[in-house]
Parts: sequence; structure tokens; C-alpha cells
Amino acid sequence: MQRRYNLTHFILTGVVFLVLMPLMIAVDAQARIAFMSDRDWHWEIYVMDTDGSNPRNLTNNPGEDRNPSWSPDGKRIVFTSRREGHFIGLHGITSEIYVMNADGGNEHRLTENRKNDRQPSWSPDGKRIAFHSDRKGDLENTEIYVMDADGGNEQRLTENRVDDGIPSWSPDSKRIAFYSIRDGNAEIYVMDADGRNPQNLTNNPHGDANPAWLNSPFSVSPAGKKFTMWGRLKQVDR
Repeated sequence: MQRRYNLTHFILTGVVFLVLMPLMIAVDAQARIAFMSDRDWHWEIYVMDTDGSNPRNLTNNPGEDRNPSWSPDGKRIVFTSRREGHFIGLHGITSEIYVMNADGGNEHRLTENRKNDRQPSWSPDGKRIAFHSDRKGDLENTEIYVMDADGGNEQRLTENRVDDGIPSWSPDSKRIAFYSIRDGNAEIYVMDADGRNPQNLTNNPHGDANPAWLNSPFSVSPAGKKFTMWGRLKQVDR
């Protein structure tokens, strides 16, 4: 179960870009934006042009669909859905991870278990998808997992008694940033893509969450690379 914190965002200085993660939107190589909306009275995945025109519902089913993330080539979208989830009492219906073509066609499920799989993030090399899940059995404890883009070879990367979640890939697909409360409050960590060498980047008494790498699928589309450059990691309080 996700908790609410006084969030702090992290961006790279010396760049001009928009951090889209808190809005649950993503931009693809053809300059379209995918986002989630409840304008039809339940959450669905939409796409629109970057000027806000031509919004289109891609999912259109009674189950909630959330958290879209583009494949690096802009041809597919991974997302979470409750359409075939399991009812688990007071906690409602569980979420699974699905993928579909960029036009909404060829939907199919990548995960199948009686727990919540959420926040999918496609690696920039297109080979893997990171996500967090409470499948260890504790609804208050999410861990970070990776799987192949076709749903195979699932692997758990973290193992703690507290939440690790919201994974975000580095541009070279070699590291994953995430938030964790393993030190008593929400902090931003980074680890190798195989789960090794976790490091606390923030280490302060306030809540930090929702990391977004420069050039990640949640920040800048590949078509916008000419506007980006590297810089230092800077804390920007909200």
C-alpha cells in the first residue's frame, strides 16, 4: 500500500525538462503523451498530442487501468490494470501488469498472481520492465522486481520488511533509482540493475520519493534529447 509523504523531487541541474512522474504521464518518440484519467468515471489509459489535442482512450474497460510507461521505440505501452485482479477483502481488487500496442491493440497480461503488481517502468534498452509488488504476502511491504519485456524471468531485487518502490531506470539501463523506507522514512536510493550495491542518495529526516532520471520514460521523450545535458543531482523541495 502506498503511503503519503511530503515529497521532494530530484532533477539534474543544467537542464530544461519536465518531471512527469507525479502526473503519471509519459512521452514517446513520436511526441505523444500517455496518461491516466478518470474522465469516464474510472481510470483508463489515454494518449494525446503534446499540445493536448486528440485525446484518445486506449483501454476502455470496466477495470481500472493506470501507470502507463512507453517502450523505448514508442510502439508499446506497459500499464497496470485491475480488470482480472483478485478480490482481497478490505484492500479491494489486486493489480496486474499488462502491455498493449501504442494504438491500444493486442493487450495481454504480463504478470499473474494474487497480489498487487504496480508502477511498471520500461528499461531504456527495451529488454526489461521493473515494477514493485506486495507478492511477499504483506500488503504494507512492497519490493522491487524486474522481468523480461515479455513477462518472463521475474526476479526480486530488494528484500526488506518495509516498502521499496517506484523504480526508475538510468538512461543506460544499468541502475535503478527507487524510494525506500528501510532507514525509517522515505529516502531515494539507487542500485545496480541486478539489485546489488544499494545506496542512500538523500539521507535526511524528510520524506523523499518519486525519483526520475534524466531521459527516463517519465521525463523526456527520445525526440527531445537535443534539449538535455548532464549535470549534478539537485534537491528541489515542493
